[in-house]
Parts: sequence; C-alpha cells; structure tokens
Amino acid sequence: MSEQNNKDNAAMRTLRIAELLFGRILDGYSNKEIADALGYSACNVSRDLELLRQAGWAEKLDTGRWTVTIKPVVLMRRYQDHMADLI
Repeated sequence: MSEQNNKDNAAMRTLRIAELLFGRILDGYSNKEIADALGYSACNVSRDLELLRQAGWAEKLDTGRWTVTIKPVVLMRRYQDHMADLI
C-alpha cells in the first residue's frame, strides 16, 4: 500500500473507487481487485462501495462484482446541455 493511499480519507477513497469503476463498466471489479489496484484495505473498499451504492453511483452485479451506474453519465449529459446553452 502506498504512503499516499494510507493518508486518503473516506471521501478521497470513494472518489478513487468511482473513477476506477469506469474501467470495467460491463464486467466490473471484485472487492479484492479494487483493494489491490488502489492499495486500500478490503474493509474500507467494502464500506466505500456501499456509500457509492447508496448514492446511486455503483451497483453490485449478479456476479458479485461492482460497476458504475448510469448516474454519472446522466450528470455529465446535464453538464453538457448546460454548457451548450451558454454558448
């Protein structure tokens, strides 16, 4: 585990996990794969994934793996529409 990751607070861990989930939208990541990729404990990853699930940003697939939901895409579309209106 890197020294920087040891210092990440819950909000930073959760954002880093959300960003990682975009890498495998269809098949998702296991809890262990996320923990290994980011250098966090599996316990923290489980807690943070639950927060993302409650916020509507992540979902657990039938396979038990985690993926990002459509919510970030919807928010990005709103952003793009708003920016287009400004031009």
